[in-house]
Amino acid sequence: MRRGQQWIHGCLVLAMVSACGDDTSTLGASGGSTSTGTGEPQTPAPLCLDGGPLMGGMAQWLAPPFAPPGDMGQGGGDDDGGLDDGGIFLSTPDGGGVSFECDIFAQDCPSGEKCVPWANDGGTQWNANRCVPVDGNPAGVGQPCTVEGGPTSGIDDCSAASICWDVDRANEGTCIAQCMGDPSNPQCHDDQFCFQGYDGAVAVCMPWRLCIDDGVCQCLCPEESDPDCQPEQCAPLEDDRAPDELTSKPPVHADGDEPVCPDSYDPVVLYMSNDDSNSQASPILARRTILEGRVVDRSRIRIHEFLNYFDLSGPSQSEAAAEVGIEMRRTDAEDGEFTLVLRAQGRRLEAAERPPMNLVFSLDTSGSMGGEPMELLKDSMVAVAGELRAGDVVSVVTWNSLQTIELSGYPVTGPDDPELLGIIEGLQAGGSTDLHGGLLSAYTLAFQHHIDDGVNRVILVSDGGANTGITDIDLIASQAKDWDGEGTYLVGVGVGSSSYYSDQLMDDVTDAGKGAYVFIDDSQEAHKQFGERFLSNVMVSARNVRMQLTLPWYFGVKRFHGEEISGNPAEVEPQHLAPNDAMVFHQIVSACSPNLITTCDSITARVEYVDPITGTAGVDELTVPMETLVEQDAPRLYKADVVVGYAKALVVIDVLVDMGDQAQAVLVAQNMHAWAQTAADHTGDAEVQEIATLMGQYAQVLAAP
Repeated sequence: MRRGQQWIHGCLVLAMVSACGDDTSTLGASGGSTSTGTGEPQTPAPLCLDGGPLMGGMAQWLAPPFAPPGDMGQGGGDDDGGLDDGGIFLSTPDGGGVSFECDIFAQDCPSGEKCVPWANDGGTQWNANRCVPVDGNPAGVGQPCTVEGGPTSGIDDCSAASICWDVDRANEGTCIAQCMGDPSNPQCHDDQFCFQGYDGAVAVCMPWRLCIDDGVCQCLCPEESDPDCQPEQCAPLEDDRAPDELTSKPPVHADGDEPVCPDSYDPVVLYMSNDDSNSQASPILARRTILEGRVVDRSRIRIHEFLNYFDLSGPSQSEAAAEVGIEMRRTDAEDGEFTLVLRAQGRRLEAAERPPMNLVFSLDTSGSMGGEPMELLKDSMVAVAGELRAGDVVSVVTWNSLQTIELSGYPVTGPDDPELLGIIEGLQAGGSTDLHGGLLSAYTLAFQHHIDDGVNRVILVSDGGANTGITDIDLIASQAKDWDGEGTYLVGVGVGSSSYYSDQLMDDVTDAGKGAYVFIDDSQEAHKQFGERFLSNVMVSARNVRMQLTLPWYFGVKRFHGEEISGNPAEVEPQHLAPNDAMVFHQIVSACSPNLITTCDSITARVEYVDPITGTAGVDELTVPMETLVEQDAPRLYKADVVVGYAKALVVIDVLVDMGDQAQAVLVAQNMHAWAQTAADHTGDAEVQEIATLMGQYAQVLAAP
């Protein structure tokens, strides 16, 4: 997934300001002078002739009860990686903490299981250890093997002393031995050495013949033992486990730094997008992890998905395909700091108003889907069946090692069609995985039964155990762009327990497929996502949506909670916006000098989009004086503060646990529970109450012996 640029300068300038006069005889009316980036004194901009300093507008609620996680691991801060005395998260520490459920040297798993490396974040690199069952008919060292789900799933048919290595696209590889002894004194056969890597997640025996002068650098070899490797060629890559928070650099007003004002009075113009189209799996995965009694891994925290999942929409003011809204409050008068929420909201749409649908279900029925994942798949399918109407066309492809077309272009008779429900009930799990074949069959059916001026979707349901390749991503992306307009978008549905679920698959395919990504952890969530939110997850209200925010010249973005932001619109990938839904960006902005903020200043929010029905470009724009903006009701801003604070608290807690400071982790959870409960009592919002309840449960999980 392409991320936005790493740092956002608070002094981006793209257009001339016209709100205030340019009579230099009034310079200095706002009091004092500021400095430029070169250290030269600069006189503040004049006040409007009929204006004055901006007063009031303070938020009526308290900030979260812990210092914000700083730059969220994006760089800077203490070299040792951790928390300073104020609790500010500075950088990402090493170590696996609770991610290491067993010892690969001690092999301390229960009888019939083995300790293996795996990727607990759904990624392509091992980062943890866990116990998995040993296959009933295992392959020995040196023999061919097969993995289930993907190269980093940890589930294979090798013996207890080995794992499947060098896995290809068909999920086949060769069994190699794991090291014996201990990390400080690893043991292998004489013709082998022990490779230890991935922060201790992997310890396997490799042949010394790899480390010869053969023209190929093997970074697995012990340090400086391969003559083909150049100095620093095998240096480890930097860790990238931080959530999607961007911080300005150079800062407009960071702690300990002197405020720096730009040399120009041109306004700050920023463009932003979430790129992911309505992806919202991260908070559901976090909730399921808490309910399973485990620590939430910060690598799974994607703040923009929290903002997608919780309802931050407002009442519609028009019938436009996309409508803009903004809320703002002063949160630190001394630093000239404000928090604002910017949103683009899709038009309201009732079920009776929607066009006909061509839905193709691509269902993972491999062996790993047995038990709860299969039941959740069925719950999701039943929920969709209840929302269909006569004339909708449904196809069903199941796949494991083979693909089976259960239905092809079947016109349902209405909600809960008996034929469709019968197929759903008869689904069973077994076999290995062939995602590519399942996707190819699904898109072929979608093309065959395409409905002009209708909704055409592939809905992929999997426990994330499959792995996808470049050809699959290209296939999905090409179909999403088909017909130069309303293509066949892909909806990704993850199911199962968070402990074994790999969300990299769905994150990748839905990014390419321009569709929603949801995670289903229980029957209630299935009916929420495909009952209550059915239209939001399968339809598009506006295509190629990109937000634009124009701030007074002295403002800069201190923190941005979204996925992409830039002063260059070409660097921000547009996304699609669903009906009955909102795209939300939460950000903290700060003035380089608080006394520059005047009543004549205004903020402009703008959304640009393409209407999916007419194909014409559309715009909605809103300009509000700051004096008015900071006094207007801001119910969604308060709730957004809680949502962002909740996500950040999960990050801070995981860092503390990794550092071994369990007591402080418990305290953060307890304080967040109390703070969120106060917000729930004030707002009466059921989702804020859910956050408060979850934080209370999390505090109990963390405090348990």
